[in-house]
Amino acid sequence: MNRIGVRFLAALGAVWLLAGFAAAKGAMGWKSVLAASAEEAPPDFRMEVVSVSVSKHRQKRVFLYHTHTCEAYEIDPDNRYAQTEKWRTADQRYSVVRVGEELKTLLQSAGVFVTHDTTDYESPRLSSAYARSLEGLKNAAEAGYDLYIDLHRDSYSKGNGPNTVPVDGTETARLLILIGQGTGSSLDEKPDWEKNQRAAQMIADALNERAEGLCRGVSLKSGRYNQQAATPSMLIEVGNNMNTLPEALAAAEPLARAICRYLDRQ
Repeated sequence: MNRIGVRFLAALGAVWLLAGFAAAKGAMGWKSVLAASAEEAPPDFRMEVVSVSVSKHRQKRVFLYHTHTCEAYEIDPDNRYAQTEKWRTADQRYSVVRVGEELKTLLQSAGVFVTHDTTDYESPRLSSAYARSLEGLKNAAEAGYDLYIDLHRDSYSKGNGPNTVPVDGTETARLLILIGQGTGSSLDEKPDWEKNQRAAQMIADALNERAEGLCRGVSLKSGRYNQQAATPSMLIEVGNNMNTLPEALAAAEPLARAICRYLDRQ
């Protein structure tokens, strides 16, 4: 190899060393690095770089789970399932877990890291589901996420108004966000409900900007809904038992967009 080839390889090696040094230092101008290392570079090697920055932004993280794992929707001709009881199924292809999977896919396509916990927390008794899902939420909190969502399906009430709203021409199930204040609990550990409420309101506002009435708002409750275990945490109801699965799935796309808007502002 001639002298030019040797010098070229030496120069290339120096550039890689400088790149590693700059990355370790974070966002740093290359000019300062080159100046500091001038003595190490070959005497006849010149390279001029204006600036290179290392991004400080990290990937946002969302944890999805379902305390009431078997909540399902109105059976329609294309979505028939075996019921464990009325409007409930262990078949996660037709329950609220399916909506969670759709939401996960959409968030991931937007660059969000998502853990979707599909554990059946209802078994063996529905009445103690929150005690079991609390353990899953605590484990997630130790790993650290930017948002924790317990995804549910609501119960139908005529007083809640229309059952769907059109979003881009598609009939879409409406949503509701629940925030627990812990005022009805005798336990000392309370949720940071004000922080949870602020996050929930941002998501609700984004949903209603997309389609008026898509979100029925943020409802403050006296319970805790395990929200004392992680912040910001919320319970989101996607549709109700009189909605079909396609109507609930249609709500996942605007919900994903609303969540991304919230995450982008943090």
